[in-house]
Amino acid sequence: MSLKVYHNIVLVCIPFFISVAVKDHNLWSHETSRVIITVIDQQMALAPSSLKASNYTAQIQSTLMKDHQQNKPITTLKRLKDADGMSVGQNKTAPNGNVIVTSEKNKLANRPFIYQSFELNGGLGNHMFMYASLIGIAKNNNMLPKIRSDSLINRAFNIPPYIVDRTVRLKNPRGKRERFGGGVYDDQMFELTDKSKNTSLGGFLQSWKYFHNVAEEIKSHFHFRSQFLKPAVEFISAATKTVYNVLSTGVTTIGVHVRRGDATWPEKLQLGYTAADDAYFNKTMNSFRKKYEKVIFIVCSDGLDWCRKAFKSSTDVVYSENHTMEVDLAILSHCDHVIMSTGSFSWWAGFLTKGEVTYYKNWPKEKTWLSKSTSHYDYFYPDWSPV
Repeated sequence: MSLKVYHNIVLVCIPFFISVAVKDHNLWSHETSRVIITVIDQQMALAPSSLKASNYTAQIQSTLMKDHQQNKPITTLKRLKDADGMSVGQNKTAPNGNVIVTSEKNKLANRPFIYQSFELNGGLGNHMFMYASLIGIAKNNNMLPKIRSDSLINRAFNIPPYIVDRTVRLKNPRGKRERFGGGVYDDQMFELTDKSKNTSLGGFLQSWKYFHNVAEEIKSHFHFRSQFLKPAVEFISAATKTVYNVLSTGVTTIGVHVRRGDATWPEKLQLGYTAADDAYFNKTMNSFRKKYEKVIFIVCSDGLDWCRKAFKSSTDVVYSENHTMEVDLAILSHCDHVIMSTGSFSWWAGFLTKGEVTYYKNWPKEKTWLSKSTSHYDYFYPDWSPV
């Protein structure tokens, strides 16, 4: 359905449009609403005085509602700006309800791109560090962040549409890689010397200092898609009922991540990787038991057999089984508090929770390759507790 619009109008988009644009997602990040202004041509000051913005907004709202009710495609917007004034190209609605921003139609003469290719692979936790650092570095250097739509990050979370691109084609991009190890902050990555060129980021970028300037924004970006969040919330409720025969009232949930797997391989141990032992977990769990009257420990692990042996005498422990990594991370991060293991997956469970976080202080092993590539000060969040 086409709209006859007056030129020289600024339309302030309402939350309705955003909710329609992502109507396939029952649980979506409020950060999506940062895309708030549609520029039809020039400035509102040039609009006919007889046309009131409020009436025009109502007209657009009515049209969008009719399109939605008739299952018609949402009207294409020509140019968008986010809350910082970023022009974000031409948006279209995909069959699955996602808003797609195509790089071919982005017109950003005054704001260069900064792109994360996730070239180093790794798991979800690694990619979350790369993404968060991308957002922090982009913000600090007044650049527009971009990731591909087929990334692990976009699959797991409701990433703001202006960041996601089906194809990212940078003209003569400048490559920028960290100088030190993945767990050591590099100030030359955060403060780019040339902010006028399209840039492709490289490296693991595993330091909270790369995104300390956008920490709350990152948390809103990492809002799980409904197919992962719903089973996670249902599992937590079922777990509390199993232990205390109540849904959640008065029960403190503690997410426990136990990394085994590759962290116990001889070649990884030689490099400096360590796996938290049962003494660490039991000591931390007992501390929470003393602090709260009713607690339940929800364990997510790639080594459940080891966990069952380590916690065999505990009646307040429930195990997450047969869940994807996205659901496990959603479970951990939606617990009241988190007991970390080692690795980036644990790190993000701690970052996303709203409560207390403890981490295993004997990682990495001293005088190894990994210890030289990691700084506890740069890697672990300042208000977390080492055990």
